[in-house]
Amino acid sequence: MSSSSSSEVREKHRAVVHAFFARLEAFDIRGFSELFAEKGRQVMPFSPDGFPKVLDGRAAIFNQYRGMPDNFASMRFPDRVVHDMVDPSRFFVTYRGEIRLKSGGSYNNTYAALFVIQNGQIAEYYEYFDPIVLQRAFGDALGESYNVGR
Repeated sequence: MSSSSSSEVREKHRAVVHAFFARLEAFDIRGFSELFAEKGRQVMPFSPDGFPKVLDGRAAIFNQYRGMPDNFASMRFPDRVVHDMVDPSRFFVTYRGEIRLKSGGSYNNTYAALFVIQNGQIAEYYEYFDPIVLQRAFGDALGESYNVGR
């Protein structure tokens, strides 16, 4: 791959990463899930007990996120830094989440993520976050907020 075509591929793939955050912030859950390949997956190795560690397929990802507009008042991901990797299909991203809950309170966490983009869609998304912060913010309502197991 020439460096100019590699640059073009990287820019197209970086746009998918930016769309990921823009659609989440807009609560466009259908559009968000459509960024994933049909067999795309989300991996959350540090998720707490009772919360999925892997979401396999676009339908599972949509199901997990579909309740967000009902439970969250607002969602922002500031301090986002997208790091290019040697492979133009991979990006390492660091960011913070500032999420206001409709039930009152907030869920503010820090994240590191690896995106793997193939054919203009997210093939793999690895999300690393502090599970204790997640549990403290949602407590017993964690399952209802994220459709865990439904």
